[in-house]
Amino acid sequence: MTKPTIDIARALVQKRKFADAIDLLEDSREIYRESFEYYLLFGTACLYVGDTGTANQNFQKARHIKIKDTRLLLGQAALFLRRGDTDLAIQYYLDVLDIEPQNKIAKSAMEFIRTQGNYETIVRWVDSGKIEKFYPPLGRNMNELVRILVSAAAGVVLALILLNFMNLGTGRRQAGNRADLSELTLTAEEQQNVLETDLSGGVYRYILTDKQIMQAYDDARMYFQDYRDNMARVEVNRILNSNASSSIKKKADLLLSYFEEPTFDTITDNFPYQDVAQDPVLYVGCWVVWSGRISNASPMEDSFKCDLLVGYENLDHVDGIVPVLFTPSPKPEIEGGRPVKILSRIGIENGKLSLIGRTVYQPVQKD
Repeated sequence: MTKPTIDIARALVQKRKFADAIDLLEDSREIYRESFEYYLLFGTACLYVGDTGTANQNFQKARHIKIKDTRLLLGQAALFLRRGDTDLAIQYYLDVLDIEPQNKIAKSAMEFIRTQGNYETIVRWVDSGKIEKFYPPLGRNMNELVRILVSAAAGVVLALILLNFMNLGTGRRQAGNRADLSELTLTAEEQQNVLETDLSGGVYRYILTDKQIMQAYDDARMYFQDYRDNMARVEVNRILNSNASSSIKKKADLLLSYFEEPTFDTITDNFPYQDVAQDPVLYVGCWVVWSGRISNASPMEDSFKCDLLVGYENLDHVDGIVPVLFTPSPKPEIEGGRPVKILSRIGIENGKLSLIGRTVYQPVQKD
């Protein structure tokens, strides 16, 4: 009797034959499109070969199906740790320990962050492959031949990681079809003249140092290559509303043209309402999925307006009320008596937070 594809792929991953497993899983995407185990396995295999962009996409899809799984949380924490984003990594490791207090990987990773978690050390661990000790476990593999293949795979991982860090800040590419950002590399003159010299002619929301501007610019490009357009957009907004030089602002603004419109399945870094409400300008253009109920619905010929009562899906409390505009047609079909999730783009209208609606999801009405 033929084994299911996912079982064959899992066996390949345990043997450290990641490329073979990835090929097999890629060919079976339609069959397993609603399978948590499929996306988790696919993401884990990609993580081990250094394809962090594809790993992140699959982990996000798995997260839409099941949130509280320690293997998934370890995988997502590892992605943040690789990038040096230790604050977010710690949040995920704490979630792991809430579910499984004795989880050795989470404890070990947090101890590493506490004692050695500076960016330079993390880079060295990624470069050497030692960072894999914090990846989701694969199980034991006693086959000597497989161990040889593991060494070969480690060489591939090392080459990919070295390539990433050699090109950091000069338009690096992750595996996949992300655009080449080499044209957005700052010139030597731009790096020497980061700040706007005459501040009398403008209004600046954020007054930043030259190091903060350079960090924001590098982060925006890094997030873009990691398929985290929302985070990249935040950094671009920070630059555009700051005292950065006009030349740097032009290049940051050009990066916006590369961003992709997400779906419910592909959105990353879904910012909570409370964060956005505190500083809407920083999040303009970002995509969010917020849930709640609607009020003041106003269908028109070529548009649909309503207010989203954010957080009110269970009729407990309202985090905030945000106007939403859907345009152009087709207009969404939203029933006011049921909870709703709306994928929308953040905007500002008359100086206040607003949303430009894109897609709506409502659960089936229960008796």
